[in-house]
Amino acid sequence: MFEAFTSLLSTLAPALGLPEITLREEDPSCLLVIDDFEVSLRYLPGSDTVMMFTVVAPLPEKGRNELFASLLDANTFFHGTQGFTLAAREDTGVTLQGVMSMRVLDSANMPVWLQNFVNIAEEWQERCLKYEGKAEEGASESFSQSMLRV
Repeated sequence: MFEAFTSLLSTLAPALGLPEITLREEDPSCLLVIDDFEVSLRYLPGSDTVMMFTVVAPLPEKGRNELFASLLDANTFFHGTQGFTLAAREDTGVTLQGVMSMRVLDSANMPVWLQNFVNIAEEWQERCLKYEGKAEEGASESFSQSMLRV
């Protein structure tokens, strides 16, 4: 199936208007830059699947609880992610992942899957970046309400 993965990547490059996609020598993966996102495509040989991964946004200093709740809600039945999965970690920030069997990927649907992935990443990047501002506004309002008047 590794040969099928490399063949799939060779058809993906022209479909996306990219130069030839080359795999890393140490593992079956590549890194693509699409709409300012670094998208990692990795072949997982044990399961004959392809995994996509990108960092969507850093974790905000404030408003994390609201962001985490939003991410959990979006992942429920994938209603806010179109089948992809959002995650959050201190070291990577908010990430988006997707996994698809090599048996269903071909030169026609691979670019569509990748474009949907980038579209969801863009949507969530915009949402994530708004949480910092919302938290700061809420913090200043609660501070002014807690002041003692004499």
